[in-house]
Amino acid sequence: MYSMQYGNAVGETIIRYDNFPDHPDAAHYHKHRADGAVVDVDFDGLQPLFQRFKSAVIDHGHDW
Repeated sequence: MYSMQYGNAVGETIIRYDNFPDHPDAAHYHKHRADGAVVDVDFDGLQPLFQRFKSAVIDHGHDW
């Protein structure tokens, strides 16, 4: 299992990618968004997924 999370100082999730099977309507590989939605993601391996996560964090204004 894996989890990559970006949040704010008050503990709110902005982006989280994980493969924890806690959402029966979502694919095994999915992303949690700040609005609470859980969306399916393509999984081509951890390295490409990490790069996608890093790009999303940068898009939110965090200077990685």
